[in-house]
Amino acid sequence: MVEPLSPDQLQFLYQTAYDSILDLADEQGIAASSRQEAYGCLFGRDSAISILKLLEVCKKKPDQKLLDICRRTLLTHTLLQGQNYVLESGEEPGKFIHEFRQSNYDRLINRPKPWYVYPDKILRNYDSVDSTPLLLLAYYRYWQVTQDNDFLLRVLPHVEAGLKWLITDGDKDRDFLIEYELPSKRTHGGLVVQSWTDSFACLTSAQGEFPIYPIAAVEVQAIAWATLKTWAAFFAARDTQYVFAQQLEAFAQQLKVTFNRQFVIRDRFGKPIYAHQALDGNKKPVSTVTGNPLLCLWADYQPQNGQPEAIIDRITMHAWVERAFAKDLFDELAGIRTMSQLSPTFDPSNQSYHNGSFWPFFNGLIYEGLVKWGFHAQASALRTASLIPLSYFGCPIELYCSVKPGVYSEYISPTGKKGCRYQAWTAAALLDWLS
Repeated sequence: MVEPLSPDQLQFLYQTAYDSILDLADEQGIAASSRQEAYGCLFGRDSAISILKLLEVCKKKPDQKLLDICRRTLLTHTLLQGQNYVLESGEEPGKFIHEFRQSNYDRLINRPKPWYVYPDKILRNYDSVDSTPLLLLAYYRYWQVTQDNDFLLRVLPHVEAGLKWLITDGDKDRDFLIEYELPSKRTHGGLVVQSWTDSFACLTSAQGEFPIYPIAAVEVQAIAWATLKTWAAFFAARDTQYVFAQQLEAFAQQLKVTFNRQFVIRDRFGKPIYAHQALDGNKKPVSTVTGNPLLCLWADYQPQNGQPEAIIDRITMHAWVERAFAKDLFDELAGIRTMSQLSPTFDPSNQSYHNGSFWPFFNGLIYEGLVKWGFHAQASALRTASLIPLSYFGCPIELYCSVKPGVYSEYISPTGKKGCRYQAWTAAALLDWLS
């Protein structure tokens, strides 16, 4: 029996998380980590997930300070949205930014293949396939929570541009899946992996082979699908945008069909078992067992009137949840791992960034999805398992590793770089767990 934390421990975590959110925010919005750490700047993916979690907190207990931070961050991202095709940074019209650094980017440019810095001396990088659908979802849900119509009018042109990117440049090979690639013609550096588990090791086979581009990641499909469904319903209610709404809905429908045909792993009787991690450029599956398929429960579509919908059906959900809570993925004292212990590329050491480590924000999203679809026992177990190590570290840490049950260590890269101890999306997940 796992002992839950005491009320004093929970209150300490809550206050630490709340103070961290306020400390990480400035006039531009919320930074991914503290300014003294590696990711002390704006990241599209981090901003979106932090905001989506803070909005869940504000649904339970309205908090104007948190809502103001969400608003500032979202408006800043409209200013950073791609306008042109810039090969060296990954910028494309309508695409939302991955990383925005006005300074402190020496480590990214002092390398054999330096990252691209714009003529104004600002580093803008767009190598994220999911920043766009995540931020689009965050724009809608912020408006949904606040009913701030002035905000909606300001962001709608940017929303439309982002949605157009999603169904055009976001689908590299026109197969109704959202993919990414690092162009071979680029002379500057960038991210080889552009989904949330963005380390080279997480997609490399035991033989050292990397999938060919373009790559479609499992959770990205569900996030994109939910985003398209959400905004299709919004624009369908506007007479002047009905054709656009039909385009979005048609793409979403085809994406769902393609996803269930190509990503879902089934036994010889057709019963769902789990999902592939990704598909490569030849649509060959990367079948490493990760926790990422569980994000498909989180990325749901909630119509104004009617039942919520996911990219997978209920039978598939039950199979995936059962698989994710097997002992090779779930640790009752740490949470759900990024990668199964049975994977040939599982890394048990504290140098594992995505190959078996634990990320609190990730488990926070999985938790939310489990609650949405009625998996309350698993959600409760996951919440308890996630809070224990966070109490051990006493801060909203980026990630941690655990070789033995109940024994935790900070992530340390092969070059000696530690993970961040004050991470925005961890703090936001903590607030949601504890609200």
